[in-house]
Amino acid sequence: MLKIRNLHATVEGKEILRGLDLDINPGEVHAIMGPNGAGKSTLSQVLTGRSDYTVTGGTVEFDGQDLLALPVEERARSGIFLAFQYPIEVPGVS
Repeated sequence: MLKIRNLHATVEGKEILRGLDLDINPGEVHAIMGPNGAGKSTLSQVLTGRSDYTVTGGTVEFDGQDLLALPVEERARSGIFLAFQYPIEVPGVS
């Protein structure tokens, strides 16, 4: 389902991800854990296609497709997006 190989990524010129490998097979649940600055948020931003993060090496395959070649909209339609645990409240909407 998700195969990440030798992923390198930078933000504002600083390398954050350095050779990340990860396989997540159908039906598996994984938790990404680590100290501040370990690259957890960078990984999620790269996977969703946020433009201020630059992939400098490696590959990401999702359901047989090159995820890094897909625009943000197609990634979201494929199920790759960020959902926040505590969404912002909108006055008057429950």
